[in-house]
Amino acid sequence: MSIEDEIERTKEKLRETPVNKSTETDRGRLKAKIARLKEKRERKQKESQASGQGYAVKQRGDATVSLVGPPSVGKSTLLNELTNADSEVAGYEFTTLEVIPGMMDYQGAKIQILDVPGLVRGASKGKGGGKQVLSVVRSSDMVVLMVDARKVDMVKDMKDELYGAGVRLNQEPPNMDIMERGEGGIEISSPPELSLNEETVRRVLEDNGFINCKVIIREDLTVDELVDGLMDNRVYMPGFVCLNKTDELGEEEERRLRKEHPEWLFISAEAGDNLDTLKGYLWEGLGLMRIYMKEKDKEPDMEEPLIVGEGATVKEVKEFLDKKFTGDLKYARVWGNSAKFPGQKVGKDHELKDEDVLELRF
Repeated sequence: MSIEDEIERTKEKLRETPVNKSTETDRGRLKAKIARLKEKRERKQKESQASGQGYAVKQRGDATVSLVGPPSVGKSTLLNELTNADSEVAGYEFTTLEVIPGMMDYQGAKIQILDVPGLVRGASKGKGGGKQVLSVVRSSDMVVLMVDARKVDMVKDMKDELYGAGVRLNQEPPNMDIMERGEGGIEISSPPELSLNEETVRRVLEDNGFINCKVIIREDLTVDELVDGLMDNRVYMPGFVCLNKTDELGEEEERRLRKEHPEWLFISAEAGDNLDTLKGYLWEGLGLMRIYMKEKDKEPDMEEPLIVGEGATVKEVKEFLDKKFTGDLKYARVWGNSAKFPGQKVGKDHELKDEDVLELRF
């Protein structure tokens, strides 16, 4: 029996198993088996494609964003509007047959945007070269899920394909730890509010090869989240739905969609509608901030900020700049949002904020 057949067979068993408290353990074990089989399938596909043609994009800039969606939703048009790319645009499907990168300059940051080939249903299983495309998406820092405003049902399809490829949008990894040991069986430590019973947790662990281990679960988890915590191929990243071609919608239909989905961004890449808002969404979602460096007794460089992630410390900035700044850091001075007063003397663990001015002292 092939791996694909075994996956479908296990899925069928899961569909036939009723959802109630008494079947929780059985359903958990079936979900764990499906996840394990998918991981095995993914390894085999990577091995078979290692010598074949795929998509390879060198990441550049301060962050990378993938434009993901079905064919002909306007990804190429949007890329050309936002960046210096020159992606071919045509009025028929499957125009983009390779990954097209472009660079967007925003708030002093260089954000690489990738126009990836359109995804079709079944992409996470390899249909339409979906495996190669999704491997590019998995290495990104953020996903813009772009769909034609007249085909909003495709939003769910695209989310399903990303989920099937192990991409978890706008989620945090399960708050749990597994410490394997040589003996002692399975020891489970969990909060009182955990809705999964201990037998389910134990069976799912055993089915995934954990025999002697200590498991610490710090939050309530579903079976799917528990399985995610056991897998090595899950990636967690921010993302949002971008509804394109909204200029082709009627007023009543647009009002209805906006009311039903206030979290979606409504744009028209061709007409240039709402693109500034889109840039702001990217900046906020990527969690970037600007740090302006200053040398002693000199004015800060306000033209080219250092782009770092939210919550970066003085130590992390120093390590990032090690090629330029050598020697042991004695202290730093900070002007801006994180400082209690201008020029505050701070230590290496001081957490910086957007648009701070930083002076390192060695």
